[in-house]
Amino acid sequence: MPLPRPDVNAKRMFIVGLLGLPWLWTVNVLYHYKAVYGKGTTEDTTNEEDNDDDENEGILGGMMSSNDDENADEEVPKEIIQSELSKWVKISTMGSMISFVALISWIIAFQVNKENFGSNWFVMSPEEDILTGW
Repeated sequence: MPLPRPDVNAKRMFIVGLLGLPWLWTVNVLYHYKAVYGKGTTEDTTNEEDNDDDENEGILGGMMSSNDDENADEEVPKEIIQSELSKWVKISTMGSMISFVALISWIIAFQVNKENFGSNWFVMSPEEDILTGW
């Protein structure tokens, strides 16, 4: 079974992240990081365009030739694939950052205001502390 195109893969990972798995956005960014953010200066990109070896193409090198089942009949230009990949990975980057900031904010707010939340927020009430020895 051939791998899906990288843009289709990035889009699927973003959509699954919307279903309640925001850590998958971070995985999406880390997986496609070299293809989207790994470009150096303009001199580096011109040298990479001159060399058509798979080793210089990074993650996209092995997956560019495989087609998705939906698009098996048509060949999609690499520029369109790269722009779509970049779009979904950048959206995943923003979603990942927002969810990370929300998680850290919740942890800080809860730790600072523990006394104000009440015993229903805890797994174990303070009275059970003496019984368990923890």
